[in-house]
Formats: sequence, C-alpha cells, structure tokens
Amino acid sequence: MYGIPSVGWICAGLTGLGLTLGFAPFSQPLAGWLALIPLAYYGVRERPKLRESFLLGWFAGVTHFLTTFSWLTSVTVAGWMVLCVYMAIYPALWFVLWVQFARGDTERMTSGWNICHVVLGASAWVVTEWLRGIVFSGFGWNGLGVSQGSLLLLAQVAELGGVSILSWVVAFGGLTLTLTARRFELEIRGSQKWKPRWDFTAGVLVLGVTMVYGSRAVLRPQENPVVTLSYAAIQPAVPQDPWRSAKMVKVAEELTRWSEIALVAHAPVDLLVWPESLAGTGWREEPAFQAAVQKVRRLGARSLLAGSLDIRGPETFNSAVLFTGAEGNPVQVYDKSHLVIMGEYVPLAGTFPWLRKMVPPGGDLTAGKEPGILELVGSGVRIAPLICFEDSMARVVRRAAKKLPHLLVNLTNDAWFGKSAGARQHLENARFRAIETRLPLLRATNDGVTALINPRGVLVSELCGSESRSVQEPGFLAGELDLTEPRETFYVQWGEWPVWGSMLLVALGIWMSRKVA
Repeated sequence: MYGIPSVGWICAGLTGLGLTLGFAPFSQPLAGWLALIPLAYYGVRERPKLRESFLLGWFAGVTHFLTTFSWLTSVTVAGWMVLCVYMAIYPALWFVLWVQFARGDTERMTSGWNICHVVLGASAWVVTEWLRGIVFSGFGWNGLGVSQGSLLLLAQVAELGGVSILSWVVAFGGLTLTLTARRFELEIRGSQKWKPRWDFTAGVLVLGVTMVYGSRAVLRPQENPVVTLSYAAIQPAVPQDPWRSAKMVKVAEELTRWSEIALVAHAPVDLLVWPESLAGTGWREEPAFQAAVQKVRRLGARSLLAGSLDIRGPETFNSAVLFTGAEGNPVQVYDKSHLVIMGEYVPLAGTFPWLRKMVPPGGDLTAGKEPGILELVGSGVRIAPLICFEDSMARVVRRAAKKLPHLLVNLTNDAWFGKSAGARQHLENARFRAIETRLPLLRATNDGVTALINPRGVLVSELCGSESRSVQEPGFLAGELDLTEPRETFYVQWGEWPVWGSMLLVALGIWMSRKVA
C-alpha cells in the first residue's frame, strides 16, 4: 500500500502498540525502552523516502493514540478520532527526521556516528513530543518519560528537566539498542569488521548516570518539617453524564455525608478538600452548597477547599474556592487558567454554533489570568490549587511552583471516563508534578484516584474499596502531612531547557544532513 512493503506497516504498528503498553492499564516501563525499535530499525535499514517516512510515522502515531486514549470514547467518539489523527502528525515528524539523520553509507556504521544519530533521534523525539503538548493549547498526556513513573530511580531526574529529560533518556536507550542491532547485522553479514561498540557503552553510561542521580535523590535525607497539616479529601462518586450535570442538591448531600464521616473520625482537620465542580451551577447561587459548607466547617473543617463554578456577571469560571478562618471571612478563589478545548471552551463557536452540539454542554468558560496561591488562616500554609487536568500540565504547575507553595492540591472529576484507563493515566502524569517541583500533591477526585503523592513521586496512599479494590467507590482519604519550606528546583527555575537544547541539536542535525546530501 502506497508503495510501502507490508513489513514497514507491521513495524510501525508494533511501535504504536508498544508505546501504548507503557501506560495504564498496562503500565509496563520496559515497553517505553523497546517501543521505538521496530520502526526505527526499519528506518535505518530501508531508508524510506520522505512521503513513506511520514506515512509510516503517522500510522505508528495513530495506532498508539487510538489505543492509549480509547477512554475518550466515553465522552466523544468523533472527538477521539479527530484528536488522535491530528496528534499522529508528531510521531510522523519524528520518523521523518530519524530517517533524514541516517546519512552516509548504508552498509557501514561507526560508534561515533551512531552516537550522533542517537543523540539527534532522541532530541527530535523530545521536540516533537513538546510540540504535541503546546500546539492548539496542547494535549501532552503520556510523554515517553511518563512510562517510567513507577521506576523511582529513573523518575527523579525530572526535577532537573521535567518529563522531557526522562523522555530523552528513554528514547536514547531505545535508539541505541536499534543501532546496536543494525550494526550486529552488518558485522554478521561481513559488510564491516567487528569493532568495539562505544555507542552501546554510551547508552549504558546515560542510563547509569540517570540511575545514580535517582539513587542519591531517593536516599537524600528529608528536611525537617515546618508544619504538620491534617487533611481529609472527599470522593463522593456522584454519577456524571457528559450531557447532563448532576443536580446541586444531590452533590451537596453526598459531599456533606462523606465529610461528616471523615470529620467524626478525624476532626478537627486543617484542610478538607472537595473535588472539582460536579454541577452546572455556581456556588454563590446555590443555598444547598452554602449550607453544606457551613455544616462541615462547624463540624471541624478549619479550612475547606471546594471546586465549583463561579458566576461573575457575564463570565463563568471553573474555580477552587477556599473557605478559611472565622465564619464570614472573605473567600479566596483560584480560577482555572488552562481550559480544556472542546470541553470548557469551543473554538470558533461564535462563527459556527453547531460545533457546540459535538461536545458536552458547559463550554465557553472564562480562563483565569494567573496561578493562584491560597493561604490557610492560622497555619500560614500556602497551597497551589490545580483543577481538572492542570496537574498533568507541567508548565501550569511550574508557574504555580515559582510562587513557593507548601502543597499542590488537585481537584478533579474523572467520572466521565467510567472504568477506563483515563483516571489511572491522569494519576501517572500527575505524579511527575510532585517530582518536578519537590512538593507533595494531594488529589481529591469525584470518581478516579483520590491520592497523596510525596515529593519523590511515591504514591503514599490512595482511596480504594476495601473489598472491590476499586478506585471508583465513594469514601475519603485522611491523615497528616509534614510540610517543609518550599524551594525552587532546577526545573522550576529553568523550565524546559532540555527542549531548547534538543531544538538546537535538531537544527544542527538537519544542516549536517543537507550538507552531506
């Protein structure tokens, strides 16, 4: 098909499926290291032309995204297909560059050039992955580095350069194995002499340095806490329908019920957390919501952080509202700054109103202007609220972390995705925000994974049914958390420097390949 041998399509499909195995519900870290090999090997062996390279890379991307993001079908099948077909452009661009960088004699390989080729290939992967996360507001879930979240010794390097630096390391390892295998083939065939494999040694060295850094980070003594915070996070598991929001009365009843149970056992608590807005109305207009707030405050919630819509004149915000201090104190509000495309706003809906019929109602919210840091009265603890998918957006969390909060708190509602892998993937991506900023992350979900993650990315606790072990059952998570004085990590200070360095290397690689051609 399209002049491409069947083996090319098979290799592309294997790479796409291999990438999917790295993420929930499979969560196999080894898959991240091996997934690129089939397509990358085909590229260096067959050197397909530009058109064929793009098609094969695109097919690998479509295979990967359709499978790993299949949970989107629970909200919108059309949106799932369009999004995945679009995102496949980025793996296609990577494969074009990978083949372009495979210059020189196809029957001879040297350690020096192999190292250069792998460096350029890993850098190209980082650049295209970054572009996927920012273009058209971005959908950066499941970067290659995220597949390594459960391998703590590797994941710690994210405090230096975010997920991008870990994606680079994993791509470097997989591509090193690719060229090592190709070189073995040529030597066995007698096309070139057997020589020391310094290229393979370089791959082992990169992995070793990453693990040594991770070991030091994991074993580093914890700083003395400046305050101990008692908390309770509520998971009401209110049924959701993408096309009809739950009624506020029902939402208030469930929130109150589970808050009472938590407070009877643990009151008083310094911070009680309710999940993201579960109803399509604002808290200021709802007596049931306000009554629920007053009741749990009187039962022992010194501060309550609640998700709700906030209607102010003609604008509606998706907000986190902090009720703290004495009753009657002014509330503190954070407005979600990164809205979900085709969910919280519909592009061009003013020109094409029919677009709103393709997505759940509730679009056209107003985005907040800047990160918000809220402070608990009495303890002085500063929290950075993150709403919905914001805890999967590294740049959003980094902006908040620069304001030096003690704690990240995510309010979300993953009930739209049912029993799919969506909620678990959300958690896998979110855990890297804790590592990047070295701040604990407390998550309160309506139906998903309510959990506490420590600054090393360890899942300290999560809410599961005692018998079913399901994360979708109602309940609460409570305990105490030692908070240290926050400091900026290297990543918080310098951001996506691995991306900028990779861009420079890719530009240099393109210039070199053209010069040779």
